Amino acid sequence: MDITVALGHPRRVPEDRLRPLLDAVTPRGLRFFGVDLTGVRLCADDLDWSYGDGAPVHGQAQDLLLTLFGRRLPAGRLHGGPEGSPLPPTLVP
Repeated sequence: MDITVALGHPRRVPEDRLRPLLDAVTPRGLRFFGVDLTGVRLCADDLDWSYGDGAPVHGQAQDLLLTLFGRRLPAGRLHGGPEGSPLPPTLVP
């Protein structure tokens, strides 16, 4: 996904490949990747999945997964969050 997102390729990762990774998210893993979700809840628009507590940040599950693993996304891939910001500052690695 690092390559396809950077190149703007519209590839969609199948749910059966995303789900195990999303379901395995832990606070320890977030710390490892330097991700701070304080006051933020990630919500997938295309799957029944969310993580965290706080202002909802919405996006495709594969974009949320990249965020959870400390990757930056192109502008406009996530929406919501504190005061409706496009990408909450706590998610910027």
